[in-house]
Amino acid sequence: MTTQTAYDTVGLIADNIPAEPSSTAFSLDAANVPLEGGTDPAYGTVRWRTLINGNSDAPKEFVLGIAEFDPHGMLHPHRHDAAEFYFGLEGRGTVTIDGIPHEIAPGVAIYVPANAEHGTVAGPEGLRFSYGFAESSFADITYRFSAQTG
Repeated sequence: MTTQTAYDTVGLIADNIPAEPSSTAFSLDAANVPLEGGTDPAYGTVRWRTLINGNSDAPKEFVLGIAEFDPHGMLHPHRHDAAEFYFGLEGRGTVTIDGIPHEIAPGVAIYVPANAEHGTVAGPEGLRFSYGFAESSFADITYRFSAQTG
């Protein structure tokens, strides 16, 4: 039996090269992306900046954004088919997932399973977190708010 180390692989050609990139690489400054939301009472008072987002002409592999809450702001309990993650950036708050509260703060990552009911309440200093979905477009995510579904 022969074992191969990383040092032995010099000069080998990979046979698992993926397909061509699905879109063009880019970078952007979140401060230059306008805030949305904060006006629809179904959502609550949350505002967000969608940083990486595809559409039918230029799909992406995921959606990435930043959610922003004023002190004691909220995102009402809801569900959606896609799993989601949160990563705390500033402030503190509580994310309740299927009835279980989880503290979010800078450096805290939260996983929200697909179709889990979840909502967020910011603390007294407000809250900012990054969020993401493994979907090609934010428009493909249908929010089903608990108050609307009875």
